[in-house]
Amino acid sequence: MSTFAVINPNTGKTEETFDSVSAEQIPSIIDEADRAFQTWRSTPVSERASVLRSAAEIIENRVDELASVIGREMGKPHQQGVAEAKKVAYTLRWYADSGPSFLEPTELPEAQGAERTYVKHDPLGVLLGIMPWNFPYNQIARFAVPNLLVGNAVLMKQAAICPVSSQTFQEILEEAGLPRGVYTNIYLNSSDAEKVLEDFRVKGVSLTGSEAAGASVAGIAAKHLKKSVLELGGNDPAVVLDTDDVSALAQKLVTLRLTNAGQVCTSPKRLIVVEDLYEDFVAAAKEAVENTAVGPADDPSTDMGPLSSEGARDEVVERVQQAAKDGATLHTGGEKLDRDGWFMSPALLTDIDLDSDLGCNELFGPAVMVFKAHDEAEALQIANSTQYGLMASVWTQDMERGQRFAEQIEAGMTFVNTHMDSSPEFPFGGINNSGYGRENAQWALREFTNERLVRLAAHPTGE
Repeated sequence: MSTFAVINPNTGKTEETFDSVSAEQIPSIIDEADRAFQTWRSTPVSERASVLRSAAEIIENRVDELASVIGREMGKPHQQGVAEAKKVAYTLRWYADSGPSFLEPTELPEAQGAERTYVKHDPLGVLLGIMPWNFPYNQIARFAVPNLLVGNAVLMKQAAICPVSSQTFQEILEEAGLPRGVYTNIYLNSSDAEKVLEDFRVKGVSLTGSEAAGASVAGIAAKHLKKSVLELGGNDPAVVLDTDDVSALAQKLVTLRLTNAGQVCTSPKRLIVVEDLYEDFVAAAKEAVENTAVGPADDPSTDMGPLSSEGARDEVVERVQQAAKDGATLHTGGEKLDRDGWFMSPALLTDIDLDSDLGCNELFGPAVMVFKAHDEAEALQIANSTQYGLMASVWTQDMERGQRFAEQIEAGMTFVNTHMDSSPEFPFGGINNSGYGRENAQWALREFTNERLVRLAAHPTGE
């Protein structure tokens, strides 16, 4: 039996361990979830919304505690953890206030041949969520909250390094009034995911993770005819076309890239800068990288904490160093730091071959990578030179120019003069190797519903 554990990345020490569930326990867990679903689906949506509202209030009252938990689980600096907890509270409240209207039946007045035609958005049943460690609360919330409002039940498999935050989320929901079994944190071995999905009562799965994990889960879901939603990361471009303050923009993009130690699916991993600004941008980026304070999650002066695990840190360092050996220019950083925990110095790289590892593949860590484009056309070519397609941004003082450029980038989300934005009001998701399906807003509310068509016609013998 494998073990879920808190291995504090600030110290490298194992603090708590939790046994995973056995395969033999899974049917009874699904039994409880399905029984809870049968009641929850019939609960008025106003009451379901009230539970979400109460959970938001509980979270807001506990943001420092919640931030401290993930600080020792995966190394997130405290203020970033506080911001994440507040965002989850906002998500809960937004769905409570705005979600019910999207679940009203959709009338189809143009449909001929009947007195009335409409579509109901009914819950499907028990769903499986498989979520990563980089945003331990928000990743859970983005999938679970809209589905709880819909009336589905959720089995949540969080990453093995986040066992406390995942259980805490369930406890908060139940304290807010959610019936037991509607949301269940499950310490599930990855190898037992198929045991869950093969059960007829489990109707779908949402996964955020690696391409390999997504392909595996999608295959299992397809085998058992289950709906799936995948968010699989990206190699997101941020294109700089023009600016009146190169230093400020470089600082902005470096800060975004190093947030959460670069361990963000939508992080601007490829900074593509036009030739006229390139040299000044690289110099300013180098200064910004070197001024980043690396330290433990609970230190208020920390800008960047440790990476989530020793293996994650070592992989990033190895790939950065290999890129330098292969011809990239390593301006600064990219080394292990001689201290306890999983710390490294943030790196700045240029002259990266577009066909190399870092040119093609996602690097989940604190490496700022800058690419030179001779002009706008080449910048677009480089931006679209990827098999991913999650988020992309363009930076310019001319918003119309930015809009034209953004609409040509191949991605699920394209922004002008901002990046790493996500909120329950607008959809989140990618294309190509970044996955499929959408989270947030009404799109999330409709991903796991039975879009039930209802037509009411007069009886043929009626007068």
